[in-house]
Amino acid sequence: MRQFGSLSLGSRLKRLSDQLFQDVIEIYQRSDIPLSPTYFPLFNLLAQHGSASVTEAAEQLNVSHPAISKMARKMLAEGWLCKTPDPKDERRQLLALSSQSEQLLVSIQPVWHEIRHYLDSLMAQHQHSLLNALDEFENDLRKHGFVEPVLQQLGQQRAVAQIEILNWSPEYREHFRSLNLAWLDKYFDGELTEHDRSALDEPESYYLSRGGYIWFARVKNDIVGCVALACHGNGCFEISKMGVTDQLQGFGIGRQLLLTALDKARALNATHLYLESSTKLERAIALYRHMGFREVPHPNGRSIYPRSDIYMTLQLHQEAHS
Repeated sequence: MRQFGSLSLGSRLKRLSDQLFQDVIEIYQRSDIPLSPTYFPLFNLLAQHGSASVTEAAEQLNVSHPAISKMARKMLAEGWLCKTPDPKDERRQLLALSSQSEQLLVSIQPVWHEIRHYLDSLMAQHQHSLLNALDEFENDLRKHGFVEPVLQQLGQQRAVAQIEILNWSPEYREHFRSLNLAWLDKYFDGELTEHDRSALDEPESYYLSRGGYIWFARVKNDIVGCVALACHGNGCFEISKMGVTDQLQGFGIGRQLLLTALDKARALNATHLYLESSTKLERAIALYRHMGFREVPHPNGRSIYPRSDIYMTLQLHQEAHS
């Protein structure tokens, strides 16, 4: 289960819940407590607040109305609850603990105390608070949802399956600039060197007229990624200015752009390919390593880009002989 990571979260929580329920059942049985542990939320709520309508109980416990209704019917049938008129509206019935439950409270509260004390002592041994973590996780699920975000991501993934890799066209010039400014702003406070300005303001002269190339990724009608291949002569090329819009990162767009650049470099009989980047860009660095790039010392000792702290190369001529 642990190897499955977050995919097994529901199964692990259910397994833990089942185990705790079975253990509490045994504790109740051996303590002569005839109450089902499944009744605890409603039983304890009414013990603390006196009475509540089904709607109020559902809201306070953050449980569905049908679930509380079903539980209340069972507890009424077993004599744990009774119905009383609402003093503010006699047409409405409130749920309250019966005399049978009031008698049980005397013997069950010490059991609850020991259960809580023992579980608290177990959790206190851990660095992080399990209950606080559950609170935060539940709040995030309520705030952001689960079903719709996953389905939205699946929809984007299907859209990415229709990705097109396009050659340079002047109509994409502003996309080349904006895609790169986005990650420069996000990770490097908008840092722009003279080389950046030349590349982004005049890509035709900086790349194309020197034997380089620029490609774009299009999903449906939107340009969502780009990459440049700069030619430095003598079979040496540089991977440059690769960017993918935030919303579609992690769907393989960068990989397809990089593969396009690598295929072109091989077709041009390139012998040496390099790139300069930053370890802040963890996703990009992982992709480069996966594609065979290896970190080596910078040949000039330092980069022309202040943000760059990693120099990586791919020896294409070695691939041809392997």
